[in-house]
Amino acid sequence: MGGIAGIVDWSEPVSREAADAMAVILSSRGPDGAGSFDAPDARLRYRQRAVVPCHVQQPVVADDVVVLMDGWLYDHERIALAVGHDPTGQCDAHTLLAAWRRWGAELGRHLEGEYAAAVWDRRAKVLTLLRDRLGTRPLFWARVGSKLVFASEVPAVLASGEVPARLARDHVAEYLSFQSVHAPRTLLEGVYQVEPAHWLMADPTGHRTQPWWRPSYRPSSRPEAERIEALEAAVAQSVARRVPDGVEAGILLSGGLGSAAIASAAKARFLELPTFTVSFHDDPNPESPFAGRVANLLDLEHHEITVGTQQLAEDFVPTVRALGHPVGHPGAVLQLALARAARDRVRLVLSGDGGAELFGGRELGAVSRRLQAARVWSRLPRLARAPLSRLLRRGGKSPADALGVLALGIGGSHLFDTADRELLLADPTLVRPDVRQEVLEPWYRDLDADPLNTALHGAVRSTLQEGALVRADRTAAAAGLDVRFPLLDASVVDAAMALPGEAKLRRVGGALHTRWPLRAMLSGALPPALLNRPRRGLPLPMGAWLAGPGRLFMEARLRLLKENPWGLYRIEGLDRLKAEVTHSDPAGRRLWSLFLFDAWLRRTVGTHPGS
Repeated sequence: MGGIAGIVDWSEPVSREAADAMAVILSSRGPDGAGSFDAPDARLRYRQRAVVPCHVQQPVVADDVVVLMDGWLYDHERIALAVGHDPTGQCDAHTLLAAWRRWGAELGRHLEGEYAAAVWDRRAKVLTLLRDRLGTRPLFWARVGSKLVFASEVPAVLASGEVPARLARDHVAEYLSFQSVHAPRTLLEGVYQVEPAHWLMADPTGHRTQPWWRPSYRPSSRPEAERIEALEAAVAQSVARRVPDGVEAGILLSGGLGSAAIASAAKARFLELPTFTVSFHDDPNPESPFAGRVANLLDLEHHEITVGTQQLAEDFVPTVRALGHPVGHPGAVLQLALARAARDRVRLVLSGDGGAELFGGRELGAVSRRLQAARVWSRLPRLARAPLSRLLRRGGKSPADALGVLALGIGGSHLFDTADRELLLADPTLVRPDVRQEVLEPWYRDLDADPLNTALHGAVRSTLQEGALVRADRTAAAAGLDVRFPLLDASVVDAAMALPGEAKLRRVGGALHTRWPLRAMLSGALPPALLNRPRRGLPLPMGAWLAGPGRLFMEARLRLLKENPWGLYRIEGLDRLKAEVTHSDPAGRRLWSLFLFDAWLRRTVGTHPGS
């Protein structure tokens, strides 16, 4: 992990001070070193987080190009040799440069890693920004006149002084509906994200962006036992390649099957990694005991971190600062505490993020029931589905319409529905009743998958990429920790997408169990009581906490919210939410998302209505 930033100007000299100010903001992502490239038309900055020894500092400067990279390439020595590059004494960024010279902007098709990168072509005067398949590392950009500004985090883009901080009011409904805003959009006018698995290329005439990878849900014809065996091998390899020799590493153990599969794979590879889990002391149904049992059964050193009311309130503002751009899930505050505690003992951690979205989380059972009528589609032969898909598109529909996924608005979190937004927002034009369909439709367009995998694809694009990965990356960076995602390795993702949706569900004893491939992998390592229990997700009962121990915090943040300097809210709508909190955890999550949004606005945009 690290931080990258830069300013390119195709017309006027770039300010050194502006680029330096961006680098200062990124110091938490890279506290172990700094590097720079300076030319009249481009000033590039790098902040280093040293996890493995590297004798070469970024940026990597060659006669023709300059390369910056946040993140890691796995097996970069093998990749370097494949492109005719000597890896001796070299680092990931050098391999990226060699891959660039071989494959150009399509290099992502040939690399395995978790990265965001920038390549400045000094001769052609072209800047290319890239992100990995699933967007594990962030990258934001803005174009102002003849300048393009980019950085790993939104505050660094703003620190350049070149980009005004103005609220993108049209995107407020998207945040309220999904709990986040999806790339390429942000909540600031003129500030964008590079989309996962995309490259963006900019020159004096403008910019263009293009995907270099698209997910393919093509069911494998191999027997189930072989598929599970191949998946288990892929997870084991992924874990091994993400733990460098001699580096203190650990596992974020949630009690769920994804992190348990990682812990089991590490143990099988003789990697004795300590585990870390977090709990909330007022949680009536904590997950942490299950994480502890998994660690005990695998004979792993285990650490449990408990967050109390005072720490939860005190860490609210640091969490807002760490995120840099709002993600309304309240679990981020617990993740920050967990990352801090883990950093006291290790340099990097493995996270189980992606297990639910790739293999089907607890929501998949409900989705399955809602999509019963669409199963006819999934039973059609692929050769029959293709012409029907073309007919649907000619009629202005997508296959997702036929499956019912798009019509039901399935994909990502559901926070404020249309009726809720109508009661909350003062300006009716901001409600955007069709916002879910407008956001979801591009993801499902041209996707050929069965109903359940279609729904899971929406979760990957939203809940995972714009939610879980953002929270994991930003909280780890703020704590000085490197986080890696074994379940997002290309081999694991491909294996998951080769499984039909119905293979991810199994009815046992009258109960419907999700994430069946992970359960099958762990059947020899964990007892049925741990494998087949309901899973709740990151623990934090917001309604009960705000109405009880956190009431003073709620009252203080609500007073600020009611100042309403941007004129966004109906005050009676805020009062309604407060009244519902006493008996509604969803109302508590909605209020928390508003508190976080308000705190971010005050920090980023200011409180002047004309900002």
